[in-house]
Amino acid sequence: MKVLVTGSSSLLGRSIVAGLEARGDTVTGFQRTPSQTHHSLVGDVRDRGAVLKAARGHDGVIHLAALVAPKPSWSDAYAVNVEGTSNVVDAAKDVGRLVHISSPSVAFAHEACMGGDAEAPTYQGRDRYTRSKAIGERLVLEKSTVPTIIIRPHLIWGPGDTQLVGRLLERAMSGRLALPDHGRALIGTTYLDDAAAAIIAALDRTGDSPHLSGRAFLVTGGDPRPVGELVGGILAAFGIERKMKSLPAPLARVLGSVIERVWIGDEPPLTAFAAEQLSLAHWFDMSETESSLHWQPKVSVDEGLQLLTTWASTELGQQFLNGLRSSSRV
Repeated sequence: MKVLVTGSSSLLGRSIVAGLEARGDTVTGFQRTPSQTHHSLVGDVRDRGAVLKAARGHDGVIHLAALVAPKPSWSDAYAVNVEGTSNVVDAAKDVGRLVHISSPSVAFAHEACMGGDAEAPTYQGRDRYTRSKAIGERLVLEKSTVPTIIIRPHLIWGPGDTQLVGRLLERAMSGRLALPDHGRALIGTTYLDDAAAAIIAALDRTGDSPHLSGRAFLVTGGDPRPVGELVGGILAAFGIERKMKSLPAPLARVLGSVIERVWIGDEPPLTAFAAEQLSLAHWFDMSETESSLHWQPKVSVDEGLQLLTTWASTELGQQFLNGLRSSSRV
């Protein structure tokens, strides 16, 4: 199969590309910077003509490209996560199948979720990333005319991850890491390799399971843990011993709301949305996902932390940590 992967320069994108190539697929990445590891086209999903041209001659599209930031401008978030997604949907019409990568947060209803299934993408709150992703997912459901499956992986982490792992390490090293209610909330997360495998499985199901078209599937490792336990394990993997501060959940949300309003830039240390997410349990029932996609997670949290610990001791892992340490001092 010839597959176009948008956002292929990201950590997850590279893992997806590697997984596809390992089984013999021909992959073209579509990304904003040149790649040293796989064949890619340099382009921006906001450029409709470039997306249409890139997709020609392929058999499937995996749409991963997105603007991910705690506080992006609304115009940027909408342009990438909505208009860019619209361009990819148009391009997929001549390709034949589409896997769109979304987020469980698009259905966030400001309450705990324990063992739930994928709900409709109805989020309309203040978080710009989540709101734009919800609109983008609705657009996919309304506009796509080819077999399409939506995957919502939750809190992807692993070696080289700058989103969850990197941000936690930076905050810990700068003394800015605090968790609502001592990190008691139970959450589900997804190890990098499992997330990539689920997305590849979804691509296969667009070809052999037409009844799944238009469905959204939640993806986690099926091993929910308290936030504090996961965070502590990640810090320990890199040999960082810091006592984590705790804030009452209501206070964390108020502080997050104030900080995001006054913070200049797109990386505030805390937002109201993040504080709320960290203080509420959210883990999901994987039975429907596993049976429908013919996929199962293989890496538990404990196994993932051991893999992370091993990687952290390598030269590459130390370079990663030193880079974060330098940025945390700025």
